Amino acid sequence: MSGRQLPVPRRTALSRGTVTAVAAFALAVGSVTALAPEARAASPATAAAAGGVEVVQYVQDSLYAAGDTGYLHRRAATDGSPGPYVWRGYDGSEQTLDTLTGALPGEYGYYGAGTDVLRVSAATSGVVQLRDLATGVTSDVTLPDGQYLVGVFGSAVITQEYNEVWQPARLHVLRTTDGWTTVTDIPVEAPESQFFHTQPLLAGDHRTALIRLRHANDIGVLDLATGSLTTLATHARVDEPLHLQAALSPTHLAVYEEGTSEARVVQRDDAAGAQTVVPVPRYGTDTPFVGLAGEWLLTAYRPAPGTSTGPGGPLVATPLQGGNTRTLLPSAGPQIAQVPGGGAVAVGPSPDGSWGAQRIVVSASGKPTVQPL
Repeated sequence: MSGRQLPVPRRTALSRGTVTAVAAFALAVGSVTALAPEARAASPATAAAAGGVEVVQYVQDSLYAAGDTGYLHRRAATDGSPGPYVWRGYDGSEQTLDTLTGALPGEYGYYGAGTDVLRVSAATSGVVQLRDLATGVTSDVTLPDGQYLVGVFGSAVITQEYNEVWQPARLHVLRTTDGWTTVTDIPVEAPESQFFHTQPLLAGDHRTALIRLRHANDIGVLDLATGSLTTLATHARVDEPLHLQAALSPTHLAVYEEGTSEARVVQRDDAAGAQTVVPVPRYGTDTPFVGLAGEWLLTAYRPAPGTSTGPGGPLVATPLQGGNTRTLLPSAGPQIAQVPGGGAVAVGPSPDGSWGAQRIVVSASGKPTVQPL
């Protein structure tokens, strides 16, 4: 059997997905002091009535991934149609990826990417095409027979193997150091009393991937250099792995069960060690979406089903060691993309009245700040 992408049963997406409308939406650029439902961005009429308020033109802009040199997004066109997939460098350069098709993190069909390397074509006849957007180098990777693509993280490709009744049997880490001429195949077994989920990928970068298991009490922390797998206890209240989120930074790992009010954070080099419980602020009925920046937990919000297109809840930062929550953006898109070298990218309003990507960095004082991209 040739390696190819496995068609698995469709499941309900965890996020709203990509909305293909463009809307002009006015909102006040300022601080949000409460995370109540009433704090949602002002309507155009409300904003127009408020004298001296900066008006921001909202455009649907979906964020797929970030690397150390740029980020992948899809901004709707002016006529409301879906725009192309574009890799935008932090230096302002852009590359349109005509052959790319992708799903947002948490959606069915999502194939992870947490570096400057992207899968730019589907796995056809067992071949996956990769492109390093920092260097422009493209490589074709032939998947071993019977393996199916899970994610791409720099020089590592994660695949999944199935048994005779199409249940996940094991993962594989494919690695090379010579331009994919010689591939090392590292098999990865599931932890005892567990097996891998059919949608296994939560997050990852060039060193580590966070893996969804069949039972939600743990997630797997996969070392991409060695193939070793460590479990991180989630303390999940419901045994539904699709309700789990995870994020990783250079120093920390975080896991969050949707519907709860706290995330659990550990030191990255000690995944099985002591956990820090960090409050996750609620925003009406919206679903929190978590990320990390330095010693802060980031939270954006996925609007509840049926909510009209427009800016969502704020982007907030909560200190890992306790303290007051800071509002970084008064309104933001529902995705946070981790930058492998530190910080993150989110979408929200800029001081000049535009709506687009913002980079979250940690200042010398240790506080998160926002830089328009």
